[in-house]
Amino acid sequence: MWSGLIILGIFSILWIMYRNKRYKKKYVDSSRELVVNLFFVYLLSVIFLTMQPFHWNLPFGIWGGKTTYHFDFHLFYELKNMSNTKLQMLYSVGNVALFIPFGLFVPLLFQHCQRLWMIVLLGFASSLTIELIQTFFTMTRRGTLDDLVFNTSGAVIGYSLYIVAKMVIKKIPVIHTAE
Repeated sequence: MWSGLIILGIFSILWIMYRNKRYKKKYVDSSRELVVNLFFVYLLSVIFLTMQPFHWNLPFGIWGGKTTYHFDFHLFYELKNMSNTKLQMLYSVGNVALFIPFGLFVPLLFQHCQRLWMIVLLGFASSLTIELIQTFFTMTRRGTLDDLVFNTSGAVIGYSLYIVAKMVIKKIPVIHTAE
């Protein structure tokens, strides 16, 4: 766990240095910058949560690594076979909740990603990337079809929240003060 926190700390310091250098002499929209930095923290958190414990391995047996890979293609098989109901809830709700911020942040930051089909595609692709990394590059994790479904559902829920927030904000009257 400590090695993961150290890696996250290093990435955070590099991110801050990058953002400071990039916008040293430019006007910066502070609200957008806040959302960008929150998205970065979210992405680091997703990496930390989905890749721990950090036992990495090179794929395809390169340099003596493991050569067996496990990807669970049986939808909800692992969920059905969990003996603890609380663990089932944590597994399913946790995977959905993990991608809700994704569905909120992506349309906020990228104007060309403000359509549902784009969020579904990006949510699925991001989840698939995580599952494939877990399958091929970690010794202790494995990819599951359940995670793809739950994560993509979370992205759609986040996008729905984005749409609702956008509609509510449009209905709030703007008060102009006389100067």
